Amino acid sequence: MMELSIPISHSNYLRTFAAEIDVLAENELLVRGSMRDHRFAFEHVWKLRTPEYEVIEAGARQIEGEFDPRLCERYAGVKGVRIGRGFSKRVISELGDSPGAQEHLLTAIEMARVGQQVYQYTPEFEARFPSSGGDLTEAARIAWLKDRAYMGLANTCYTYRDESESLFASREVRCGFDAELTRPKPGDKRVFWRNKRLTIELKAGGSGETVYACESAMEDSIHDIGVGFDLSGAGVVSNARSHGARLPYHGICEDPHLRTRALNGLKVTGAFVGQFAEHVGGEQGCAHVFDLSIDVLRLFSFSG
Repeated sequence: MMELSIPISHSNYLRTFAAEIDVLAENELLVRGSMRDHRFAFEHVWKLRTPEYEVIEAGARQIEGEFDPRLCERYAGVKGVRIGRGFSKRVISELGDSPGAQEHLLTAIEMARVGQQVYQYTPEFEARFPSSGGDLTEAARIAWLKDRAYMGLANTCYTYRDESESLFASREVRCGFDAELTRPKPGDKRVFWRNKRLTIELKAGGSGETVYACESAMEDSIHDIGVGFDLSGAGVVSNARSHGARLPYHGICEDPHLRTRALNGLKVTGAFVGQFAEHVGGEQGCAHVFDLSIDVLRLFSFSG
């Protein structure tokens, strides 16, 4: 069985997140993000050093809500953490388990996802890659090679797996982002932005049981992706679908969305991270479809 783990007073739940990045220096970014639902509103601000993606300064502010305000003071202690393995553990260790700590953690996770979207290539790094000669598919392939080299993205998803390089020779592939995103200059404002929206609607199923209609969407400078599915009271998935209206590599990134329908009939358990990684994540899937799905499932508790 499963149920929402957060209190709601009506039949709908809504959570939003919005963020943007300014460029402070050749290797330093300013990331601002805010998350809110009917219980709270937080703002987080980071100074982030690249290419290590290390948080060199962190601040938090509670705009609305009644969570422990000391959490905002403790949040400054995440200074020095790097985005990657161990990130969530470090945030939790700084915040403790006061009411609101989980919500701050979720905001910090979104900050980490956003922070890695702006690359600050050096001339030396750029010199390692050839010119495309004006061919758009070749330009996309070179951008793909840079992504993998700069961020270590090789084999992290379907698009960045080794085998996908051959698709540039057999398909028309286009970048869904401006190359200037990787050449930001100190003083540039809002070089990247992101808006996310997560909704859960309680409705009656055919047998009278409660069904949770879940939608999770993300729009930003590179992506416009949405995921949706229904969950029965027993945790069974139906009506699963996803779409990508704007994608980093049009002509390749569409493929993983074909796998989302395979979620139908899945009985979700407390091991949902592994379940969804197998179906929509991993080397054959899409990291964003996976993340958008997991964002929903983190709001439920599972038993039995």
